[in-house]
Amino acid sequence: MFVGTTTGVQRIDGDKRLKTMSEFFLQIHCEFDDYYSTVIEDDGRVCYAYLYQGEDIIGDVWLYNQQPAPTTSFWLAEDMPFLNPKEYLSKDAAIKPITNESEVRCEWTESKDDGLIEVGIYIRDKFIASITAGSKPGWSVLVVKDGPLALIY
Repeated sequence: MFVGTTTGVQRIDGDKRLKTMSEFFLQIHCEFDDYYSTVIEDDGRVCYAYLYQGEDIIGDVWLYNQQPAPTTSFWLAEDMPFLNPKEYLSKDAAIKPITNESEVRCEWTESKDDGLIEVGIYIRDKFIASITAGSKPGWSVLVVKDGPLALIY
């Protein structure tokens, strides 16, 4: 398991108020097949989970925004990773950023029928999202509309 955290400061919309933005990185390996892992990465703006098979990303899902959600879903490549726009978010989508590995838990399952690996992602013991091989995007309980960053769970 690899963990990294940092904290920075960001100016809010040119305002003189400052908001602390935390960054977080955690890799959690599947307990029954070490070839699979999940990386949780928060760059201080937005947080995503990535499902890895070896060194290849085989699934991903948006977890939360730290910055305010944009009102439009017009994206430019230089804005990656993308914030999830307001139109897709539930009223419960504003969650506190992860600051410690103890706040994250992954539950791994393997389908008996086809061997498909699935990981459920919990933040502070609340189920947030799910990813399977090929799910780009995966599913989230924090969205109310299917979008390019997360599907409704």
